[in-house]
Amino acid sequence: MIEFLVLGALAFAAFVVFAVLGSVFWLVFLPFRIMGWMLKGLALLVALPFVALFGVVAFLALGAGMLMFLIPFVPFVLLAFGAWWLVKRTRRSAASVTS
Repeated sequence: MIEFLVLGALAFAAFVVFAVLGSVFWLVFLPFRIMGWMLKGLALLVALPFVALFGVVAFLALGAGMLMFLIPFVPFVLLAFGAWWLVKRTRRSAASVTS
């Protein structure tokens, strides 16, 4: 029974030692990780205009094809708009109240 107590204490000590070594390892390499994040952010800022430009070009090039597939849905959109208009229309009574 005492063996398990000693084994548990040794395992806890090993865990503490490895945790301290891991935190030291993490602290040593943390500045390099931060520098990597900064460089990735800079690369994103440089690449963002090109991504936007390619997005606009792709939209212009593929927009006609998308419209071709959207044309069959126009009657359904008109029906939905008409139903919405009927529901949202205010119904005022023609009778006026005089006092």
